[in-house]
Amino acid sequence: MGIRAYIALAVLLAFMGLGGVALYYRAEAADAAKEAQQAIADKDKAVEANTAAQNTISALQEQSRLDSRLTASLVEEMRKISDGLAEQSQQIDELEKSNADVRAYLDTVVPADLRKLRQR
Repeated sequence: MGIRAYIALAVLLAFMGLGGVALYYRAEAADAAKEAQQAIADKDKAVEANTAAQNTISALQEQSRLDSRLTASLVEEMRKISDGLAEQSQQIDELEKSNADVRAYLDTVVPADLRKLRQR
């Protein structure tokens, strides 16, 4: 075999080696592109889940504010009712002290349910 054959063989082996390296890098690039697409899809899913979670948090915070307002309103209503009952009880006590007819009525046998109310 002559020198030309060795040179041709060396050139052929070099081109085959370059072709093999090119194919390897092409396969790596395709894998990297797939991984990039998957990462983008994962990011989009994470952003979507984060948005849903943030919406849920916002709704829960708004519900908490509404619950607080309603609780404060109920406490105020209960205070008004309690004040009204105390005032009513005081008026009955004053009426008992100032009105002889009421005092005479209350000195008689009072039904048990009315007596329970009076003792509160």
